[in-house]
Amino acid sequence: MKKSSILDKFFIIVISAYLLIPLILTFIYSIFNEWTSILPSGFTFKYYIQVLSDPLFIASLLRSLVISFIPVLVCTLAMILVMYVITLYFPKLERIIEVLCTIPYAIQGIIIAVGVLSLYSGVGGFISNRFILLVGTYCIIVLPYIYRGLKNSLHAIRVHTLIEAAQMLGCSKPKAFFLIILPNMVSGITVSMMISIAMIFADFVIVNIIGGSYFQTASMYLYKAMSKSGQMTSAIIVILFITTLLISRIANYLENKSK
Repeated sequence: MKKSSILDKFFIIVISAYLLIPLILTFIYSIFNEWTSILPSGFTFKYYIQVLSDPLFIASLLRSLVISFIPVLVCTLAMILVMYVITLYFPKLERIIEVLCTIPYAIQGIIIAVGVLSLYSGVGGFISNRFILLVGTYCIIVLPYIYRGLKNSLHAIRVHTLIEAAQMLGCSKPKAFFLIILPNMVSGITVSMMISIAMIFADFVIVNIIGGSYFQTASMYLYKAMSKSGQMTSAIIVILFITTLLISRIANYLENKSK
């Protein structure tokens, strides 16, 4: 048991170092003016000050947060309602829904983006708005991840047994699902949402195709900064990583609080 514990700790340390060393080196590179020899020279935080004082970066970061949360929230709420109907009333439709929800796995995101843009961009009205198109496209992209997370959470608990027990105590099916089943799925819902948010937050291809200059996000700002300065690019990467980490910590806090 002791050897197993020591071996587990060793692997955790190795994996942590493998994940953190590139980020640490990126941070070190961002706080020096140049690194042409073995050791860097010219310690400074001017690149962070320059990035954080740029209103274009703040605006692009806020756009990234908005476009990351809204599609995931819409898709999660829609899938919860679908799970509610399938679980309580039409269990035979589960296989059909699973096939439909896994179709985006087989289609590249760039194909979906080009198809949505060519289909709806010239329609006119609110549906041709670039933000609406982005939300709809991202809902399709994250659909398999949201569905799989909700399904795994749902199958981890005895749904029908809990609902039958609740009905015996005088609780209706809808009330049992939303007040008993759904709270037990909080962990799965949180994990699914965080994975989807991270995917959208780091996306560049889809938002560049559909949004373009109409909706500039942090990833697009980062792409433009790559041609200007390596240190500034590294500073942006560190800031985006910290932002993602803060989102994860807030999600974990809300999950623990709900428990």
